[in-house]
Amino acid sequence: MPALLILGLLAAMLTACAAPREEAALLGKAGGLSPVEIEAGPFVLYSMAPAHWVKEAPLTVYVEGDGLAWLHNNTLSDDPTPRDPIALRLAARDGSANVIYVARPCQYVKGASRRNCQPAYWSTARYHPSVVAALNAVVDRYKALSGASGVRLYGFSGGGALALLAAARRSDVVEVVTVAAVLDTDAWTRMLGDSPLSESLNPANFAQALAHIPQRHYQGAEDQMVPAAVAQSYLARFPADSRPRVEFIAGQGHDCCWADIWPLAGAGR
Repeated sequence: MPALLILGLLAAMLTACAAPREEAALLGKAGGLSPVEIEAGPFVLYSMAPAHWVKEAPLTVYVEGDGLAWLHNNTLSDDPTPRDPIALRLAARDGSANVIYVARPCQYVKGASRRNCQPAYWSTARYHPSVVAALNAVVDRYKALSGASGVRLYGFSGGGALALLAAARRSDVVEVVTVAAVLDTDAWTRMLGDSPLSESLNPANFAQALAHIPQRHYQGAEDQMVPAAVAQSYLARFPADSRPRVEFIAGQGHDCCWADIWPLAGAGR
């Protein structure tokens, strides 16, 4: 293969890798957020934060979904960076103080920052205890920087599962809000006929630890990726008189078009 052609292919590959980072930076900038990479346990997590903090306001954390975990049904991606970062879109439209965005392990990072980026962390181990601990480490750092007294955890899709798992380990969470979230991972894989997430935690197993935390879960009424029965299975883990609120939004699927209607009434307000 001619050298110029090889260089052209390499350049195209590098551009393809850079494009999601550049697009994310533009999305974040529109919401007053700037990129920051943070060392968190075995990972380096990509995040976005505002230039200024309001100490009286809670810290509002948006956690990204699973991203490009799979190329095809049986082919794992080598880079889980989302092509459409929905949680970032929601964060950019939030409008409240102390909003931060946290990507999942191995999303948006490159070079030395891609340490420990085994594909298990966007497949069977996507909700591994070390992933939950890494998210909480980032939250702790931003909470200290902002001086916030409480934490609100927001999550899209698989990021909603992580938001709940992180909340179950904290004592400062004032609210959890999820969008199109996988609330019961065992029920989810079973309903889709997929293999269990053998190295992951299941938020539904932490109902007792989550029972005292106000929760609001938004699900798409047309969502085929996360069926309504997944949320219903999660709710069944709670006593009938203290079940979290789940609202099914008419016309919404899994990905499209949450940012167009965000923030929903009552979400973080």
